[in-house]
Amino acid sequence: MYRDILTICWSIKEVNKNLTDRKSTSDFSIRYLKNACSALAELMRKMSKTMPDEALSVVDKRGGTKSISLHDLSDMLYDPRKIVELNLIDNISRWARARMTA
Repeated sequence: MYRDILTICWSIKEVNKNLTDRKSTSDFSIRYLKNACSALAELMRKMSKTMPDEALSVVDKRGGTKSISLHDLSDMLYDPRKIVELNLIDNISRWARARMTA
């Protein structure tokens, strides 16, 4: 499951990076990002059921650290402002990579 999370995070980053390059596909890209974030939220919700006490340390844009449960994190993946403000995709990616190697 960690590999799936990493793959979705990678694809979100790539589509987001290319969003400004191709204006003609921006509507498709935005729909893709919404769907990918929803899929990621689903995976995180499944993980929260198997690991109810697991929390992710999230570093926000100001450098502050917050501890957020996986369930709360899955809800935040539907809010574009929270995704950007808390740098959620990078933080989830780091968490999943660390769990794979542990």
